Amino acid sequence: MVEFIGYLAGFIAMITFLPQVMRTIRAKKSDDISLWMLSLTLLANVLYEIYAIALSLTPVIVMIGLMNIIVVLQIYLTIKYRKKNIIEEMVS
Repeated sequence: MVEFIGYLAGFIAMITFLPQVMRTIRAKKSDDISLWMLSLTLLANVLYEIYAIALSLTPVIVMIGLMNIIVVLQIYLTIKYRKKNIIEEMVS
């Protein structure tokens, strides 16, 4: 039961990014998406993944791994469809 709760929590966290990914794909526009937020989310997830691996937390390893795929996809889409200069955003 405890593992199920872990998978369920991970699944819910993972799907929170799906509406934004789908919106970006449909609109082919990403000017309103923060690369800083996405970058920090990815960094936090990678650190959390390392922690989960060290403690053999299988539900966390699986779900954070899947979430990282979605976050990387969103970063890719954000860069691909960005109209303004990305370097400007990162330094300001």
